Amino acid sequence: MSPDSVQISQTAMRIMERQVREAAPLEACGLVGGPPGRGQLVLPVENAAASPTRFRMAPQGQLDALFSLERRGLELVAIYHSHPAGPVMPSATDLEEAAYPEAAYLIWAPDATGWSCRAFALREGQFQLVPLEVVG
Repeated sequence: MSPDSVQISQTAMRIMERQVREAAPLEACGLVGGPPGRGQLVLPVENAAASPTRFRMAPQGQLDALFSLERRGLELVAIYHSHPAGPVMPSATDLEEAAYPEAAYLIWAPDATGWSCRAFALREGQFQLVPLEVVG
C-alpha cells in the first residue's frame, strides 16, 4: 500500500541534501529505511547511469542497500533521487520505472535558496504528492 504521508529525520534529510548537492550536475539516488513511515537511515546508491537527466541504481548497490535494511529489521520507507536541473516533480521516466508502490518517492531539485525535496506516492499508476514531515 502506498504511503499517505512520510516522516524523515532531520539527519537523514541533511545526508540526502549533501549527497545530491555534491553529485550535481549528475543525478544522485538511494534508499531511506526505518520503522514504517519514518525514514531514519540513508543508504546512498551509485547512479550507474551517471547522467544529469536520469538515474539507474547500480544493481549490486541496490541489493546491498535492501539487504542492509533487512538485516537491521528496517522497512524501505523511501526511494530518493535528484533532478539537478529541476523540476522537483516526477518525470515520465520516473513513473515508467517506479517499482516499489509501498515506498514514498522523494525528489530533490535546486531552488532559489538551495535544494528542496517533495514526497510522492505511487497510486493507480500515477504519482501523487503526499505530505513530507521533517522530524527531530
